[in-house]
Amino acid sequence: MSGVQSISIATGISPSEINRESNLRDSFVTQRLGHRPAGLESMDLTRFMHGGQASLLSCRHCGTLLRDEEGIAQYADDLYDSVLMSHLYPRYVHAFQEKKSQYRPMLRDGAEVIEIGSHLGAFLQTAEEWGWRPTGLDIGESTSAFARRQGASVKRLTVDDYAPKLRRPEGIFIWNCFEQLEDPAYTLRRAHQLLASHGLLVVRVPNAGFYRERHRELGSSKSALTLLGYNNLLGFPYLYGYTAFALDRLLRANQFEPVGVQNSSLLTPPYPDMSPRIREEWHEARQQGETSAGVNGPWIEVVSRRVARGIG
Repeated sequence: MSGVQSISIATGISPSEINRESNLRDSFVTQRLGHRPAGLESMDLTRFMHGGQASLLSCRHCGTLLRDEEGIAQYADDLYDSVLMSHLYPRYVHAFQEKKSQYRPMLRDGAEVIEIGSHLGAFLQTAEEWGWRPTGLDIGESTSAFARRQGASVKRLTVDDYAPKLRRPEGIFIWNCFEQLEDPAYTLRRAHQLLASHGLLVVRVPNAGFYRERHRELGSSKSALTLLGYNNLLGFPYLYGYTAFALDRLLRANQFEPVGVQNSSLLTPPYPDMSPRIREEWHEARQQGETSAGVNGPWIEVVSRRVARGIG
């Protein structure tokens, strides 16, 4: 597992099981849409960057999952429907606005912040509303162009190519792509280089522990299907899956001190329309996932602070 420290790989979930889950995902989405999505409508519903044939490998020590797939996944040239992006954008903005009480007090007014993988730019708008100075880094042509049309500052650069012009950022946020990165440890080292002293790092990832438990319950639990379905976890279309323990270990190994962790869920279901059925099921899945005892939600958010090299 590239970039993950001291791992011992074992077979986790077979290609046939992943394929079965992917078929369940297709049925789950089709039943709620009322039709099978096709073309650009299927993006992030049934079509994913890491959505093909694969097995999941597992670390015996920390529980990290790795999608063992052929070929190199591409994102830069992925196309998205512009009308659908416009339709979904306010939902993403609202989801980030709901995080204000937790995250806004962590940085001063005027703080420079970077979002790695800024997607449609919803967090960038929210961060600006909070009085920060946000810049997005996103290699996606279609999504970056959309975000710029909303007034966001987005650069089609990787974090490796980005260099701050005046001040080092005081915060780096990786809400939706850390689990897709081929070398997560390198990204953390680069974030450490970029951040100001004691800078804030927020990472949000799908919870491998949650996925494993619900995977075992599929076939005997309707709740497991709903929880996985509404959190985009069926077929596990991500390169990596982390437990809270594994992510804590990875952060500390790269000079970040975790100071908080909480349960989370998918920001918003990427359905074109939220029917009463979808709204009710989504609300129940979100409540159930985010109020789980301990760090057992479908997604987890970890807040860390940069520490000096050789300390911590």
